[in-house]
Amino acid sequence: ADPRLVTRWMAETQAGVPKPSPRPAPRPQKLMKVEIRHLAEELGDIRQALIDADPDDKAEVYRQLGLRLTYHPAKRTVRAETNLDPHSWGYGACPRGDLNPHAR
Repeated sequence: ADPRLVTRWMAETQAGVPKPSPRPAPRPQKLMKVEIRHLAEELGDIRQALIDADPDDKAEVYRQLGLRLTYHPAKRTVRAETNLDPHSWGYGACPRGDLNPHAR
């Protein structure tokens, strides 16, 4: 197709389409204690699966969650860290990379 013709069609189409107005960012929802308890109860099977999991599989789950565990042998403690900011996770990106080989 002629690029000038396509450019004109695009301009005409865009001129007739109203621009979406920006939406305010949604406010984070405060969870009630009962909702938090319910979420924890639902995770019960996941917790047990992780307890029983092969150490390499468990490490991979933690890696994909962005969970970092540091063992301090002198104190006999483990420090758990993660970043809950969804933007740091590459919002909209697959944490395992592109799983569609035909996407390129």
